Formats: sequence, C-alpha cells, structure tokens
Amino acid sequence: MLEESHLTVRAISLNHRIPSFAFVLEEPFHINIHKEQLHQAGLPVGSWLKEVKQHIWAGQPDTYRFRATLYFEHRKEEREFCLGDIRRQFTTITRGQKIAYVVDCRYDQENEEKIVKLAHDADVFYCEAPFLDQDQDKAQSRYHLTAKQAGILARKAQARDLVVFHFSPRYTGLAERIRQEARTAFVETETREQIRVGAQP
Repeated sequence: MLEESHLTVRAISLNHRIPSFAFVLEEPFHINIHKEQLHQAGLPVGSWLKEVKQHIWAGQPDTYRFRATLYFEHRKEEREFCLGDIRRQFTTITRGQKIAYVVDCRYDQENEEKIVKLAHDADVFYCEAPFLDQDQDKAQSRYHLTAKQAGILARKAQARDLVVFHFSPRYTGLAERIRQEARTAFVETETREQIRVGAQP
C-alpha cells in the first residue's frame, strides 16, 4: 500500500495462472478550484494552486500563512496568503473519489471476493472484458473475464460507474455489444444513477 496525504493506492493479487494485480486509488477528499473566482479576484491559475492543495491535504490550519509565486502574463510576483482565506474563497471540498482497476484474472470465488472487497463503493470501476458470455469457456480457460462477469463484479461491489476495456480482437466491430452485455449485468435488478460503460481509456 502507498499512502500519501492526497492519495492512497492499494493492490491485491489475483489468479491469472501467474499472480496479477488489481488496484484501487482513493482520495481522502477532493479539492475543486474555482477558476472564475480567481479570475475575478485578479489571481492567475498555476502551480501555486498545487501548493494550496498540498497545504490543505496536509491538514494545515486556516491560520497557516504561506508565500507563493504567481505568474502573470508579463511578470511574476511573490505574495503571502492565509490558507483559510484561499480555501473559503476559491475552493470547494467534496467527498474523495475512488477508482478501481481490474485486469487479467478469471471469474472464480477467490478472485470475486477479493475484487468485490477492493472495489466496494468505487466511483469508477475499470474492468477488463475480453470475452462475451457466449465464450465463457474460452474466458475461463484463458484466465480472463467476460463482459457479463465484469458487470456482475461491478454490481456486487456497488460501484457507481463501470468502464469495460481490453476487448479480444475476435470481437472487432462488436464493442457496443460487449458494453451492452456488461451494462445489462451491472444494472440487473437494481435502479442506479446514470451509467456509462465505456471503451478502453
């Protein structure tokens, strides 16, 4: 596990004949910068805002003061800021996002339990779908998932969004059919918010 102030990365080992790894990335919270408010206040966007985020992630108090280098069109300028002022005027802090990534594994009880636990409540679940369910035997023998199995895993993990990828070349021209199979398994018996099942990112 890798743990930083702004991000945690966890991995699990899955069965793909040889070990393969699935990952999840989680933010403790998400910081949105309001660029329009910055513009109205005469402040530029730039690397200094990354410093602002680092101070917030590090838990610095609102009274914390810091110096930043601002780059305007024809000059650069050093300024001192109070973190609380910047946070209140130019940021919104929301629930952290969680992204899961699963590739190179087959559908069996051990893999399922590990994946569902890892990806639980993910905002986006990226999952391989090399095969259609009609070729489930091939998928099993080659230690890969079908699109239907990807959808089942995402549903059991209670993910908010599923993106399937890693399609076998045998299905050239059938990408939408793969996505539809995954989508059907994902939303089966459940009512969810808008679902997007995408191609390989």
